[in-house]
Amino acid sequence: MARMMQWVLRFLFPADSPREQREQITGIFESLRRQIPLLYGVALVNLLGLHVATHGGELRWFSPLTILSAILLWRMIYWIAFQKPSEDSARIKRELVTMVLFTTILCLGFSIWAQSLITAYPSETMTILLYSVLAALGVAYGLSSFPRAALLPLLILGLPVAIRLFWMGKPSDRGIALSLIFVLALFIWQLHVHNRALLGLVRGQLAIARERNRAVEAELQATKRADEDVLSGIANRGKLVREIEKGMVRGPLTGGGSVLAICDLDGFKSANDAFGHAAGDEILREYARRLKDAFGAEALVARLGGDEFSVFWKDGLSRPGLEAASTHICELASQPVLWDGKELFVGASCGVTEAGPYTWSDEEFFRQADSALYKAKASSRGHWHLYDLPQFEADQRRAKIEKSILSGEALREMEVHFQPIFDLKEGVPVFAEALARWYNAELGAVSPDEFIRISEKLGVIDRLNERLLEMALASAETWPANLSLSFNLSAMQLSRSGASDKLQKIVSASSFHAHRVQFEITETAILADLGHAEQELAKLSQYGFTSALDDFGSGYASVAYLRELSFDTIKLDGSLMDNIIHSERSRQILSGLVDLCHSAGARCVAEHIETHEQLKMARAVGCDYGQGFCLGKPATSERMLKALYSNLGSSPS
Repeated sequence: MARMMQWVLRFLFPADSPREQREQITGIFESLRRQIPLLYGVALVNLLGLHVATHGGELRWFSPLTILSAILLWRMIYWIAFQKPSEDSARIKRELVTMVLFTTILCLGFSIWAQSLITAYPSETMTILLYSVLAALGVAYGLSSFPRAALLPLLILGLPVAIRLFWMGKPSDRGIALSLIFVLALFIWQLHVHNRALLGLVRGQLAIARERNRAVEAELQATKRADEDVLSGIANRGKLVREIEKGMVRGPLTGGGSVLAICDLDGFKSANDAFGHAAGDEILREYARRLKDAFGAEALVARLGGDEFSVFWKDGLSRPGLEAASTHICELASQPVLWDGKELFVGASCGVTEAGPYTWSDEEFFRQADSALYKAKASSRGHWHLYDLPQFEADQRRAKIEKSILSGEALREMEVHFQPIFDLKEGVPVFAEALARWYNAELGAVSPDEFIRISEKLGVIDRLNERLLEMALASAETWPANLSLSFNLSAMQLSRSGASDKLQKIVSASSFHAHRVQFEITETAILADLGHAEQELAKLSQYGFTSALDDFGSGYASVAYLRELSFDTIKLDGSLMDNIIHSERSRQILSGLVDLCHSAGARCVAEHIETHEQLKMARAVGCDYGQGFCLGKPATSERMLKALYSNLGSSPS
């Protein structure tokens, strides 16, 4: 019985998949819900017509007419009053199968009754045939949305009476019967075609739905990829930027605005280089997981790229909460990461900012957190720093300096001052060091430490230094022949390929001779590339320039430079003179360094000589040259010359 029921269901609802069958059943039900009452009405009209044609007004309570009419009326009322839209496919299937069963019973009863009437009333055969075929066609048309069910009235009611007429009728009646058989066969074929079309429509709709679902899924995946960092699974920079654009809240100076923390891992590169990218990836994934576990419920955790992460609190934090969260961000990185049986150690520095009155854009919000991170890393690794008003003012000053340098305004406002360097034995000036001075009406005095560092970062230090060299050479053209120019080179400038050639062109364009120009080079310039520095120093010597190693004794590798490179002069770092009067140890260190310079074949300069006692001590330990306020303060070329040569017979004592 169960197998027979499965066969019936496959016949009624032909489909390639359960989902296709569900769609087919749902579509059939929605169409039939409006058509079936009319179907029963057509059957009832033809049933009554057949009765009147054969029995006239005679009516018995228990007869085929009353039984079939009662069933038709009951089913009509049921479908009109009780059948409602439904999404329960199992229930719909039961209703459709029940409807097919009743249709079969009705058609079978109608067919048997019609056949009996033909036997009883042979003279009314054509009338009986007409009502029977009309009933079959009407019911089939009403079931056209359910093609397999629509076959039932044609096969059970229409064809049997037409075939009987063909066998029992006169030749003229046979022609009519044959014509009806062809009409019914054509109708059956049309139902078959209609069934295939409906099935194709369902399959097409499903295909469209599948494509739409795939498109939606692809869009969801694309959105997920656009919002998610592939390696760590947390949000990426794009997601963070969009969330800040939508939700950043600015608070007053006292706090309360949205909070952004940006942190990066200290020591990550070393671990990555030592153990490989797989270990580095595991560190990033584990730190991302820790951040998300700690803050994901209340904030957006994102990876900005590389080893840089961020946490964004849209609704802000209390000051104690901010301090606790910032400390925790750093602590999370200090816990070891287990990988391949090893414990990997890194740390984290963190910059934090609150959106306030000075956070006028999303970009500024990011910049403030970045600036706080930079300060945290500069002060001490593994700690955090909160962006504050003094830092904002310092950043604003820096931004104005950058703007002034890039616009060329800074160069127009700069002057070159000179500080003399004396031969301590002869008591005469031998060099004058060029020192850039910049005063701006809005910024005030801008120190060389400020504008040189900023110029290097902006990538314009070469242009700035070359212009300053031209200005220094122009001033030095009026100097006496025994006074030479000492000029500082930027670390970045010396690292450029062809730096010495460019310097030679600038000097040769002036009337100042190369042998009267000394270039001072800091340790950081050499540290970048020792081999390249050696080549450039050799070329400077070939052009006739002299060279000086500046701030010797302040770094860690200076002694190695004396072994690898050749300098004409070595300037001892000014800190070596600080305690020279009161500390025997300081005097011994200074004396040893002087001997080291002489052993390397170079003259040495004692810097920062502020008192006559320091001057006497520098001369006593054998320093060749001296420089400091005691010997001459920085001044314009004219004032320096006037101070140096107003009393030609005087010398430093």
